[in-house]
Amino acid sequence: MSNAEHDERRSAIIHAVWQVIAHSGMGAVSMRNVAAAADSSVGRVQYWFPSKDELLRASLEEMLSEAARVHSEATEDIDDREALWQLVGHPIPLAESSRAGVSVFHQYVAAAFNHPALARMLAEAKEGEESATSLLLGRVNPGLEDPRATARSLMATADGLSMRVLIGGLSAAEAEQALRTELDRFTTPEKEATTGTARGDHRRKSVVGSTKAPSGDGQGPP
Repeated sequence: MSNAEHDERRSAIIHAVWQVIAHSGMGAVSMRNVAAAADSSVGRVQYWFPSKDELLRASLEEMLSEAARVHSEATEDIDDREALWQLVGHPIPLAESSRAGVSVFHQYVAAAFNHPALARMLAEAKEGEESATSLLLGRVNPGLEDPRATARSLMATADGLSMRVLIGGLSAAEAEQALRTELDRFTTPEKEATTGTARGDHRRKSVVGSTKAPSGDGQGPP
């Protein structure tokens, strides 16, 4: 079997895990259900992933890697302010097509309460995201007193807003506006904010101007 065929078969099984979670919930993940979703056999799934734990670990790892790749490509040629929005805002499912991916990610988070390996992977991913957000905040607003604490607060806000969108408590547009408003508080240098207020200029654009956030959530499909 060539490397390409190897990767293709493994990827099909991982995508099948996401499909099962999206359609039936984390509790429905089993060798039999994943094999059916992948149009494969239980034996073939077990060849690549000997246990359900292996399926969950590998599929979460792939989701996190894919999210990092998508973010890297999306921010390659944009300024720090827009890159900051892309990083902080990605949990909010701004397009209907991204809701499934965000929902699947939250189900991994819930499963991590009783699965130390998943918890460790998610904690490491959040730590990396926090460091990157802190770095961008420091570049956008060099006078910000504690970029790390601010990054943590913004990420928590985004996660909470994302959950409210998923359960129907907020629209994606309302969540986006709330997060952009909060982000503006920390990315407008004090001198600029004071000058704008003194002029009575209430038309200042948000941190990323009129640019819309990408439709993808960055969490990985299914």
